[in-house]
Amino acid sequence: MPPAFATKKTLTRARQAVKASDWVTAYESFQAVLDRFPGNKKARQGLEAIRPVAVPDLVNRGAEAQRSGMLAEAERFLGAATALAPQVTDIGLALAACQLDMGRAPAVVATADLLLKHAPGDARVLNAKGHALREMGQADAAQECLTAALGTAETDARTLNNLGILARSMGDRAAAQGYYAKALELVPDDPSVHRNMAYQTDYRQDQSHLAAMQSLVQTFKSGDAAAAPLHFALFKALDEVGQGPEAFAHLETANRLTKAAFGYDFKADAVPYALSKALFAQPLEVTPTLDTPRPIFVTGLPRSGTTLVEGILARADGVQPCGELTVVQNAVSKILRDVMGRDEKQLTAKDIAALRSALLQGLAEYSDGRPVMIDKMPLNFRWIGYICAALPEARIIHIQRDPMAVAWSLYRLSFNGLGNGYVYDPADIARFMVLHRDWMAHWRSVCPGRIFDVSYQALVQDTEATTRAMAEAVSLNWSPEWLHPEKGSHQVLTASADQVRSPIYKGSDEGWKKYESELAPLKSALTEAGVL
Repeated sequence: MPPAFATKKTLTRARQAVKASDWVTAYESFQAVLDRFPGNKKARQGLEAIRPVAVPDLVNRGAEAQRSGMLAEAERFLGAATALAPQVTDIGLALAACQLDMGRAPAVVATADLLLKHAPGDARVLNAKGHALREMGQADAAQECLTAALGTAETDARTLNNLGILARSMGDRAAAQGYYAKALELVPDDPSVHRNMAYQTDYRQDQSHLAAMQSLVQTFKSGDAAAAPLHFALFKALDEVGQGPEAFAHLETANRLTKAAFGYDFKADAVPYALSKALFAQPLEVTPTLDTPRPIFVTGLPRSGTTLVEGILARADGVQPCGELTVVQNAVSKILRDVMGRDEKQLTAKDIAALRSALLQGLAEYSDGRPVMIDKMPLNFRWIGYICAALPEARIIHIQRDPMAVAWSLYRLSFNGLGNGYVYDPADIARFMVLHRDWMAHWRSVCPGRIFDVSYQALVQDTEATTRAMAEAVSLNWSPEWLHPEKGSHQVLTASADQVRSPIYKGSDEGWKKYESELAPLKSALTEAGVL
């Protein structure tokens, strides 16, 4: 198509979008012309004309979409607003916050770099960038960025907290404690920082922090969801000093407050299952390949052992552990939105090709060049059929663990984000475990030979035999190093950050029995659901 014709058509589309107040399309169309012809006056004048009206409207639309949980739409609006007004740091920070909520760390780095061109050294932007770099596994770059952000009263507490999380992810408990302590000097009433400090404190040795938390919790009104992290922290502390009944009371309060704040709706998980089951009604006819680079997806219920398996696999040469990525979630969600917008609800070859492209591009943003990448996002079990269809080279491991041990571990921990909203109520945990069971049964039927199931119990009781079988399943060379994942030096950002620094041990599946009487409702819910 001749460039002049394409330019005219694009400018016409931009003007039509302006009339309709479709500022994103207007911006993208004018910018597309300028990307090709930087001197085009009509496009440049068009952008200048819409900026005063478009920017505030886009910010408002983005905020509304964010409040409604429509993060992809929010990113679209805020992205256009930031591009139109990159010098307005607050708009770019709102975009970065949205991208962090979506788990799009590479996009946050790009947004931060754009903002830093206009506001060099802004501590808020450096903080967001450091947070994103930490999520990407770039610990040294994250440390440098976060350290550079220190010195601004407005953000120092957040920066120190982020530095503490980074230190913990690298296994440096003492440094993490130090950062959290400094943060608490600045924000002594922040429940989230107290929770983070609690996870790094051994209360059998030092109970001074426990006393401070017990005093602070009294200042919150009953039912205040802001106190939930503090109640989780008090459960951990009181459990360690042997005050079981009081500890469990705080745990129940923490979960009740968090569920009320999140407003979890089981339909949000059940609908994608029903849709995926319909889209993948027949077995896939895709032959696995040995192409490299290739990803390994470690899936299962959260707290089933995915972090341990990642640490084991990471002992092999040429393997990059990436932690829990949202690449699959974001790519599949877009495909499903497209499918649901059509009259005929079917996946096409074009959809699978687009999904493959999105997955490869998304993974490439995290790659450090090693030929094998591990994505251990547990909830990727929901998208196994999509992964198998789009990535024949992918290998998939699914971890199975004692249901009661998993349910207890889910219930007793504080999770970040909204992706695990079911963990705060025994009934919701039971329903989600049934959904997980049914989802996996379906994927095994339509993805024959693509899923390697690993028993957590077998892994800890006969580690060598289980890891040798795992190595064969994912086409990696086994070595004795696989028996010592605790020697790994990679980042771990999950709740298992401390456990994986210790040798593989047995007996963790029995931990729930300490609260067997208090957990009777949870056990009953699992039994009634048919999980136990």
